[in-house]
Amino acid sequence: MTRRTLVTTGVRALVGVVTLAVGAGVIAAASVLPLPTVSDSPAGRLVTPVALDQQRVCSGSLLRLAGQSGGSATSLSAAGVASTVTGAGDGDAPEVTTLSGPSGARSKPLLVTAGAKGSTSVPLVAAAQSQQAASTDLTGFAASACTEPTSSTWLVGGSTETGRTTLIDLVNPTDVNSTVDLALYGEDGKVEGPGLKGIVVGPNSEKVVPLSGFATNLSSPVVHVVSQGGLIGATLQVGIVRTLEPGGADTVSPAAPPSTEVTIPGIIVRDGQAIQGRAGDEGYGDLTTILRTFVPGSADADLDIQLRTPKGTGATFSVTARAGQVTDVPLDGLADGQYTATISSSAKVVAGVRSSSISGDAIDLAWTGSAPRISGTTMFAVAQGPNATLTLANPTGKAVAATLRSASGAPTTLTVPAGSSTLQLLRTGTVLTLSKADGLRAAVSYSAGARIAAYPLFSPSSVSSPVKVYP
Repeated sequence: MTRRTLVTTGVRALVGVVTLAVGAGVIAAASVLPLPTVSDSPAGRLVTPVALDQQRVCSGSLLRLAGQSGGSATSLSAAGVASTVTGAGDGDAPEVTTLSGPSGARSKPLLVTAGAKGSTSVPLVAAAQSQQAASTDLTGFAASACTEPTSSTWLVGGSTETGRTTLIDLVNPTDVNSTVDLALYGEDGKVEGPGLKGIVVGPNSEKVVPLSGFATNLSSPVVHVVSQGGLIGATLQVGIVRTLEPGGADTVSPAAPPSTEVTIPGIIVRDGQAIQGRAGDEGYGDLTTILRTFVPGSADADLDIQLRTPKGTGATFSVTARAGQVTDVPLDGLADGQYTATISSSAKVVAGVRSSSISGDAIDLAWTGSAPRISGTTMFAVAQGPNATLTLANPTGKAVAATLRSASGAPTTLTVPAGSSTLQLLRTGTVLTLSKADGLRAAVSYSAGARIAAYPLFSPSSVSSPVKVYP
């Protein structure tokens, strides 16, 4: 009905009013009565991903460069024989083997695999290696967990100053090429230069790259390894020679990814008086214990740092770390003991601790990386070495009663108070599982004579959460 027809005659207008009234009533009724709806719900299905095989890569024996500083090295040779301890979650006894090449040549990496067998649960596997090097240019004890291949690894440690050698060991255990980019940072910021990007590591192969080939006289390197294609197991090997005196060797295990809450368990502080007496000599300044931090973001980080033994002794202090730069924080005045460092930061950081030991004329060093949060059931191997000790650190606000179990022994309950840590001596050559330890951080350390080493424990990569898939 239009406006023109409503004003034609009074009768028709009256009819129009009545019609409008009826229409209004219909509209009001329609607003009260439920309207029919039409919907189309897609037929989705909840899918739980199947767990993949778990792999661990042992890099093999320590390596010696064919040059004094490594900058002009063209070949690598083995510096002894590495011992490995491996195991899987099927109840078999752990296997202890050695890694060596023919006639003193470098050994090939060892790949340890646990098959998922179509299950949705993550298979358990563990491996660790250790070695005592004793040559004229490389002496020291090194121990590390064999790494899980990933697409992103943070390595905190090493130096390329005179007499210091740092090697990046890249292992590709997959059947496809891996293209690796290295982001290298130091005390002056990011290092730019040719060769850092597009490093191709072939299928089932290894590539070892001297860090000094990218930057010399770098006192505080941190390396971020990023791979595309095949996953990469990455570690650092460090060695020191002061004039003609070997000063230690170590394998630097991966550190936990950047976080605002960082925990470094298993730090060994020893021989304080002997180190203080030598640290002032030329070339011996890096005997001292330091905390190395790197801020990958664009904002400076305010760090609140606590160092505590299981008895509660230690130190607390605050520092500021510059964004994009590596900061070495001296940890002076600590009494001998086994420490856990806890860092609360205003920005995400990665961190590790270097410590040293002196026994007679022998010197060694250890790099201890930050440990990630333990979750679920974690299997780990105890490499051969002196006085193997498990450190469980609890940065949470409540006590945690964890269960430590071996394949042949009775379970042991380890209660870790809130904000504290506990130690447990371990038998070497064994494979253990840690459960009911969610929220804890853990490391295995070694110490006797001049030999020290430590490595953090990582829980296996979890299966992705169930997802709903639509056609």
